[in-house]
Amino acid sequence: MILNFGEYYSSVTEKDEHKKSKEYIKLSPKMRKAVDDIFRILDTSKGLNILNNFEKTIRDVSKKHKVTEKELLDYFEKEMLSI
Repeated sequence: MILNFGEYYSSVTEKDEHKKSKEYIKLSPKMRKAVDDIFRILDTSKGLNILNNFEKTIRDVSKKHKVTEKELLDYFEKEMLSI
């Protein structure tokens, strides 16, 4: 019996890969929870418009975890610059 590649292949997700970065390690526990929440929300969203979802998610998470949007955006900016 011949099997197709799709039957062998399973998606490999790098869950919690962001927790290994230098910038993440520098964050306070409060900010870490907020960043984890953002990644969790974005991972579960299936929409194609990630930028709009990202901005809305930043707003929602900043209110929920009582951190500023600027702090969250600064974190993601530093992450992008460190790549």
